[in-house]
Amino acid sequence: MASFVRTGLLLLLSLVIFSGMSCLWISRFSQEDEIEAQMKKWSPITGQVKPPASCNCSAKAHDLAGRIPTANRTNIQKRRAEEYKKHQARTGSILNTLLLAASNSPLQYPIQGFTVRPLVPTLIPGLALHSAQRSSYKVSLNVTKGVLRLGSRSKAESVEGGGKNLLILEKLNLEELNKLLANVTYTSTVYHIHNGDLVHFSFEHHEAVFPIVIRRPTVPVLFDMGTNISDQVTVTTKTFLRYKELKVLIRSLRQFYKDVVLIVADDSFTPENITEENVLQYIMPGGQGWFAGRTLAVSQVTTKYLLWVDDDFLFTEKTKIEDLVEVMEATPELDVVGGSVDGNEFYFSIDYEEGDGVYGGCLQRKSKVKIRSLPSYPQCSIVDGVVNFFLARTDAVNRVRFDPKLKKVAHSEFFMDGLGQLMVASCGHVSIGHQPRMANAEYSRFRNPGNAEVQYKLQLHYYKNHLKCIHYG
Repeated sequence: MASFVRTGLLLLLSLVIFSGMSCLWISRFSQEDEIEAQMKKWSPITGQVKPPASCNCSAKAHDLAGRIPTANRTNIQKRRAEEYKKHQARTGSILNTLLLAASNSPLQYPIQGFTVRPLVPTLIPGLALHSAQRSSYKVSLNVTKGVLRLGSRSKAESVEGGGKNLLILEKLNLEELNKLLANVTYTSTVYHIHNGDLVHFSFEHHEAVFPIVIRRPTVPVLFDMGTNISDQVTVTTKTFLRYKELKVLIRSLRQFYKDVVLIVADDSFTPENITEENVLQYIMPGGQGWFAGRTLAVSQVTTKYLLWVDDDFLFTEKTKIEDLVEVMEATPELDVVGGSVDGNEFYFSIDYEEGDGVYGGCLQRKSKVKIRSLPSYPQCSIVDGVVNFFLARTDAVNRVRFDPKLKKVAHSEFFMDGLGQLMVASCGHVSIGHQPRMANAEYSRFRNPGNAEVQYKLQLHYYKNHLKCIHYG
């Protein structure tokens, strides 16, 4: 009886083990089928399995399409769609394609870091086959934006397609085949300064796909930091009908930084000449606007860094430019570091969903939300946008640019345009003061935005940023 029970238990255990193994095998088989099904759905342009779905807007968000006048809406939507397609063609790349490496593949190939110059023949590094004994070995390589050749003459039992986008190599000996693979070159036939190609590398039922980056090398643009703060930083500001405040700002700057250059972009209707030493005043046509002035001022900076201040700010003993420079130099990845104004930090993060190609994306600005702390600087945090008092890399700001179309209602928009291009931090330990508000009826008449300016900005977001909605939190 005991023997019978033991036998039954062993049979039951065997069934459980076999069942488990079967489930594992079936699960693996199902996963492979799913991967194969997804591979058939991949887009060579977006690299996504499925087209992006339309994003959802919160109840408090601005519906931007509704801000477009009904009479012009259809025409504007058509133009926006055409411009978005051109944007995708310009910024999209086959290098964004999602690639998965198959398990237990005998194919060896480069998976990252292989870059070629346009139209220049280049050996593909690392190509090899690791296979069990065969009577012969046959591999193929296929590309779409270039041609494949053998870099040196070798006798092969079969070499097909040299100088074309398909190259087939066959050898009776594995070592000899790998010698051929070590001499395969790729030459792009499509000229582009930053593009890519995908190589399909096959042996029997195995296939690997790996990327080739086609790119012209860039020339470094370096700044001589010198030994003084005046060699490292230029202060920039924009003024309009506020010369009293501007002169107070200049006096406070000189109290702490005698030799630092101040660049002033001035779009006052009746300019007043500023003759202070180390002050460069650039006169603009009257009323050109906030962002136009910021762009002009930044364009004239020759130092590695610029410090942006408003014309009614006030330098104090807490305005330590050197402390912001220290953070930037210690963290080369940073592009912008903001401080505080009168001890108050203003910073925000941005949530952005691209949405689909028809309705556009959804963007939400979240005030007082940090992404993470900055290593080695606990008083600093990574964010997406900061206050109007910040130190920035001059070349980074010039790449994003302040959009001159925005005249009165603007600040966050620069950081929205720079999302994904600018790495931003906020540091509360460096502060600048704010002057007492002075009565200026003429300035107030032009400065305060009307509903038309607000509507225009929302319409601009709809078209320029391809947004469906935006929420300011």
